[in-house]
Amino acid sequence: MDKNFGMDNLKQGSGIMANMMKKECKKTDWSNSFSPLVIFRKEECNLLFSQSPEDYSIKFSLFTPDGEIELLSGQKWKNYYNSMLVFKENGKDYLFGYSNKANRWFISELSFDWNGQTEVKSGTGFGKSYDSIIHFTENGKNFLFAHSNADKSWFMSELTTNWNSQNRIKEGKWARFYKVLLPFKENGKNYLFAHSGTDNRWFVSELSTQWNGQSEIGNGKWARFYPATAPFTKGGKNYAYFHSEKDKRWFIQELLPKSAGQPEIKNGNNDRFYESVTVFNEKDNNYLIAQSSNGKKCVFQKIF
Repeated sequence: MDKNFGMDNLKQGSGIMANMMKKECKKTDWSNSFSPLVIFRKEECNLLFSQSPEDYSIKFSLFTPDGEIELLSGQKWKNYYNSMLVFKENGKDYLFGYSNKANRWFISELSFDWNGQTEVKSGTGFGKSYDSIIHFTENGKNFLFAHSNADKSWFMSELTTNWNSQNRIKEGKWARFYKVLLPFKENGKNYLFAHSGTDNRWFVSELSTQWNGQSEIGNGKWARFYPATAPFTKGGKNYAYFHSEKDKRWFIQELLPKSAGQPEIKNGNNDRFYESVTVFNEKDNNYLIAQSSNGKKCVFQKIF
């Protein structure tokens, strides 16, 4: 694909967009495993960014209900970044990446013309592995919540393009490691859904810069651990896709502050475990992108 294929050509409804979709959309398996799958919306387009833990190559693509258009491919980074998220500042989109292996973080501006290399800021990591990192907003500001598998500690910090990784608003330690952290917003308040593989425990708590890390609105235990998860919205409501390696089961459930006993909206069993998953919204429909490291199989389908 032309590396200079710009924003004007990508807007929905343009003749060039329609022609490109006919030629270059694809629903094929990827050559490498990619994780995590970071989806974000820009100028009415759904964009996906990811990196391969195998050869450190990166993927930057546009997704529509018809498939994928690669905007940037073939590049490789020196390090693998196991945690990545997108945040917005002054109308611009930024990518935050953290590498456990290299003990390094970076911030880069994301645009349709991004070259995959330019960094706004970078620095030394946190001195330990942080396997779960999420982003939430409060009073118009961006915040980072990071949780470590090494000693079960967590911390919050305001996230900006001038971030120095040192200023921590809150920090603490949990009894378990919660691999799954899903932030969601209900009636103007932020909430956190957390799920642990230690004993399949989950909890829901209000998430704010005043949170002490301990108070819970609801909690419980499931029969399985669901490490592959993807939050999404539909009709103003919050939902999540959950997928387990055990018997390859999946289900969709509404995320609510009091999530105990919520019925499963859909469920089933896949042919294999898809450890990398994300969901994007298009015209009030929700589409799942999922990849299995087993054979690199990639699934792309409407789920809700």
